[in-house]
Amino acid sequence: MRKVLVALLSAIVVGLMLAMPVSAGKSNVVTIPDRTGDLGKYNVYIIVGGTRAVAQFNNSWGDNAPFPRVGYVDMVSESFGMLDKNTYVFGMELAANLPRVGDPLPPGIRYVGWQLWLEDSPWSPTNPAKTYWQVFLEFNGLSYSAGIWDWNTYTSIPLPFTIDGAKFQIKFSPDQIGNLESFWWSAGTYLAKNNIYAWPWITDLTDLGVAPDQVWFDLPWPHA
Repeated sequence: MRKVLVALLSAIVVGLMLAMPVSAGKSNVVTIPDRTGDLGKYNVYIIVGGTRAVAQFNNSWGDNAPFPRVGYVDMVSESFGMLDKNTYVFGMELAANLPRVGDPLPPGIRYVGWQLWLEDSPWSPTNPAKTYWQVFLEFNGLSYSAGIWDWNTYTSIPLPFTIDGAKFQIKFSPDQIGNLESFWWSAGTYLAKNNIYAWPWITDLTDLGVAPDQVWFDLPWPHA
């Protein structure tokens, strides 16, 4: 199940925008937009071993918190799909370049991350969806790592990734997600505080209302 506690957006984008393919031929990759400047509109944290539920509509971070102003956890767009029958790809464009190795993280932050959820159904306040897999990229100030976490076995394997300024891509194969034929997906960014006992906090999530087949935060795969 998705390991997050979610407070809904204090303001929801109501305009509807079609998710458009990014390339032709056999590729079936879509890129959907994400509004910027909405960090701090959530009150969200990850609960390992728990389920996601509705929380408050307030911003508990405070107006002077440093991390809502970090552009590399503010999504501009997210991409997901198949480059060919053997390769899935997940990527994002962020509002600022991803940090370089050695760049300091915001004060009080232990690591930051960007991830994709693959679920059995779209999460909603009445449907605590099961997460099959989480594909992630993480940075701790010293190095990057990318991988895929299997919630059935509680194990992960490394994945190849590329970073180009404010964009990144992670590739994986169908067999690495159990050759699932259909599922629901959404994406987000997160960070963890220096307190080793503190849960990671989600800083941005897939916007609502960005595609006609979207249900809450999730979109279906295969795409229509």
